[in-house]
Amino acid sequence: MLLAQGPCWPATLRQARVQGVFPLLYGHLQQLGFPGMPAEVRTELQAIYHMNAVRNTLLAHELTRVLRFLSDARVPVIPLKGVALAASLYGDITLRVCADLDILVPRPLVAQTSRLLLASGYRMVCTGRFFEDLLLRSGIEYTLVREGPRFPYYLELHWGVLWGGAREAAVIEDLWAEACATACFGVPAYSLSPEWELLFLAAHAARHRWQGLKWLVDIHEVCSTRQIDWEQVLEKAQRFGWGQLLHVTLSACQTLLGTPIPAPCAVGALPPWLKLSLHSPAPLPWWHAFFALRLLQRRSDRLRYTLRVILVPTLAERHLLRLPGSLSVLYYPLRPLRLGCKWGWWLVRAGWQRLMNIGR
Repeated sequence: MLLAQGPCWPATLRQARVQGVFPLLYGHLQQLGFPGMPAEVRTELQAIYHMNAVRNTLLAHELTRVLRFLSDARVPVIPLKGVALAASLYGDITLRVCADLDILVPRPLVAQTSRLLLASGYRMVCTGRFFEDLLLRSGIEYTLVREGPRFPYYLELHWGVLWGGAREAAVIEDLWAEACATACFGVPAYSLSPEWELLFLAAHAARHRWQGLKWLVDIHEVCSTRQIDWEQVLEKAQRFGWGQLLHVTLSACQTLLGTPIPAPCAVGALPPWLKLSLHSPAPLPWWHAFFALRLLQRRSDRLRYTLRVILVPTLAERHLLRLPGSLSVLYYPLRPLRLGCKWGWWLVRAGWQRLMNIGR
């Protein structure tokens, strides 16, 4: 239907690049013979597709290397997203845009995994004992990087899934209990169960505020092709307080992509506070720092999340002011001070803009 109407090809390609779905666009159009596509647009699409294919091939080789030495050290690893997801979900590592590598390990093995990664050539993006300990204590992931011959390999080392809430330990215990031994690019690894794959991708989409077609397309494919026990998905979502998160994610997929959702998880309209956009995301106002409160069902979880946002230092404070190790504790008062200045300035600008609009 769309091809018969003659789409605006430059705009279509531009949006496919913004949304990270141009490899899928290329794959589908190649099967159809690129009907009606201007030669210059086709050439550009082919060029970026092949560049992405080369990048993903190198990422797959690096992931294989990492999985091999972690397997030799008997560290159980679940590859998340990225080229591993492209291979298992689309059957082709070139059909997905992948920025980095993501692996999940049990929390007690994070320190050992970090040492192995550092010994293999990676370094911490976050330097300094204070922030390393802080991330391990209150976070769910941190980033390492290794300089490759063509581009740096960024690796996200995960030990949690979503915001590090009170039920995070129970979530991780259930996730690992259902993980399956498998092979990833020929190397021993573990994979998420179909139910946890869907829930993990839903949580990841929620962390990105559902603003990214790539994440929703992944979930659409999981819902369409995996053998999922939907009763179990719903039970887990309710048990771990992810009911709203799952509902919004599936609603977004059904609204944009027509994703088939079975009766146990039947969804309705999107909540009025969520505005899906297929354009480049605009800068978010200050209150979006607290958008996760809409998804947390228990008052204690909402309070814990609010205090964490306001009081727990992040790398933004380190980028603002590099303190010596002996003064690292001062990052705690710096956090609310920085946020107060940032949000206060936003309110001043918004108020001034409103006054200017009234005066016109």
